[in-house]
Amino acid sequence: MFEFTIFRIPVRVEPWFWLTGFLLGRGLDARGSDEYLMVFMWMVIVFVSILIHELGHALTSRKLTNVQPNIRLWAMGGLAYPNIHLNRKDSLKVTLAGPAAGLLFFVVICLALVGIYGLTGMADIVIWNITHQPNLLPGNGIAILNMDPVARELVRSLIFINFWWSFVNLLPVYPLDGGQAYAAIEKSQKKVYQVGLITGIVTALVGFFHFGQLYVALLFGFLAFQNFQRLQQNGGWR
Repeated sequence: MFEFTIFRIPVRVEPWFWLTGFLLGRGLDARGSDEYLMVFMWMVIVFVSILIHELGHALTSRKLTNVQPNIRLWAMGGLAYPNIHLNRKDSLKVTLAGPAAGLLFFVVICLALVGIYGLTGMADIVIWNITHQPNLLPGNGIAILNMDPVARELVRSLIFINFWWSFVNLLPVYPLDGGQAYAAIEKSQKKVYQVGLITGIVTALVGFFHFGQLYVALLFGFLAFQNFQRLQQNGGWR
């Protein structure tokens, strides 16, 4: 168990967090020191990015409630514990602060790329990593071609996690941030779980069959099942 404090907030990192990061970084397929270095970089980036996300939740919660939160990084990602019941308005603020922190970190990454590669080079790198469409690159991909392979992988991982994961986390699947935000504005718990069930199933299918992402399929399949269980506890579909 790895524990530390940041901004006076206790953080606990469980061993399963590192194992999940290793598996997501294709650590089992790594061969040679260069590939293991890439896996290690991925794990560090996942750690920093999820920590920033959870700090968004935790710092906002502490500001609104004056109650000391805690952060836990575990196999399924991260959790911030405000340790107090929030009203709908404050709950929505705390929930959205996590993805906002990740997207703000993405903006910081873009500003750093502007400083290193210029505006056109930054646009090439970001557009390539988000869309993988070379015809959209305004600078003909020169900055990408001239990047060191390690730096390219570093930037790819940073953009992937802090851009894509932030938006995926906003899907209305409880208890993801999107699902919790929806729960803060939707009075019917049953409807929250209905939407979460449908969205979870669709995302799992798209993730597996279109993107070939087994982890996405397993994660959203599990979340869909959780929403199904909660829906049953609330009287079923009708």
